[in-house]
Amino acid sequence: MIPADLIRRKQQGQAHSPEEIAAIVAGFSTGSMADYQLAAWLMAVYFKGLTEGERTALVQSMIDSGRRLDFSHLDGYVADKHSTGGVGDKVSLVLAPLVAACGVYVPMISGRGLGHTGGTLDKLESIPGFNTGLDLDTFGRLVAEVGCAIIGQTDEICPADRKMYALRDVTSTVSSIPLICGSIMSKKIAEGIRGLVLDVKVGNGAFMETADDARQLADILVATGEAFGVQTVARLTDMSQPLGRSAGIWCEVLEAVSVLEGEGPEDLTGLCTTLSADILTLAGHDDPVAAIAEALSSGRAREKLDQMVAAQGGDAAALARPETHQPAVTIPLKAPLAGYLTGVDTYAAGMSLTTAGAGRRETGDRLDPSAGFALYIKIGDAVEEGDDIGRYFGSDEGQVKAAAAALSAALTFGDVQAPPSPLIVG
Repeated sequence: MIPADLIRRKQQGQAHSPEEIAAIVAGFSTGSMADYQLAAWLMAVYFKGLTEGERTALVQSMIDSGRRLDFSHLDGYVADKHSTGGVGDKVSLVLAPLVAACGVYVPMISGRGLGHTGGTLDKLESIPGFNTGLDLDTFGRLVAEVGCAIIGQTDEICPADRKMYALRDVTSTVSSIPLICGSIMSKKIAEGIRGLVLDVKVGNGAFMETADDARQLADILVATGEAFGVQTVARLTDMSQPLGRSAGIWCEVLEAVSVLEGEGPEDLTGLCTTLSADILTLAGHDDPVAAIAEALSSGRAREKLDQMVAAQGGDAAALARPETHQPAVTIPLKAPLAGYLTGVDTYAAGMSLTTAGAGRRETGDRLDPSAGFALYIKIGDAVEEGDDIGRYFGSDEGQVKAAAAALSAALTFGDVQAPPSPLIVG
């Protein structure tokens, strides 16, 4: 097959056969299709899209480029959750141990921060000793023994996706819905799961800013999961303001712990329990809500987190020591006037974390685990001029001051109270 001909046909909106999709993925993986040729094909897909058959073939080819895990020997349901990303989204740190405490196995392959969004791996690696780079055999063993484990993508799982994603990142084709679907679903299906719950974010802090775009993505993701025999459901959830009270690295780990100890913020706790209940429903649990409540109140979910951390080489005792990453600088945030919080530029709030050192400008950037912010108010809350509404913290005074100014500029206040945004959009 001639790459230029495949590119031309996709530019014209023609559909590829499964064999042609497989040839494109294999050709790029082996180097017989050059980067510039795949870049041209990705751009054509960005504008012309992929049919359902092409999407399915892309996912299958991505899976076939590496190893697919098998948990069929386990005596329970195997499931995972995926979020399309946001600011303050530490749900995975809660959901994995919570669902595992309810008897469901959770093999979770997660990612690092991307742009304005935080990464689960970066947060976990702020726990001293925690190893996200386990080999797949060790990963599988820990899932069986502990009930849950979280690692990063390895060279063995969908290596073609890792290589293709790097090219998408530098060709502005990340937001293509068919390519998003191929990337997400290939990795999740390769995990060997039976069920998948998707958290598709909507709002100015999400990659999908409108409900229509988010629903289109959700529909495609669900259809793809079902086509591969994975029970799949999706929630559209609000990302028009940061999730929870904290955003950053270590501060998000501590907030996840607070949820498991029954003291977390209402929105974060609500989303974690909703998505966990969705997984238990897929698993056929008789009363998911009661099971989740018991796992939290009994402390079993919190204990499961300690077990997972210890099994992956981490210092579980550090989770009870907030000072593990004590910030050297803290700057209070003040309300500029009396009135209400009417809006948050959540994208700008997320980008402020990069300024503070909690996000990357380049792949090799070293992160400051102490960096982040706490925001005490939500859209619709009343404030008085000069009220303490949050704080920004980190290690570098100049960076923290600049980040605090950026976050303050991202907050809008007014005289008219805005209605609170529903957490579950659809």
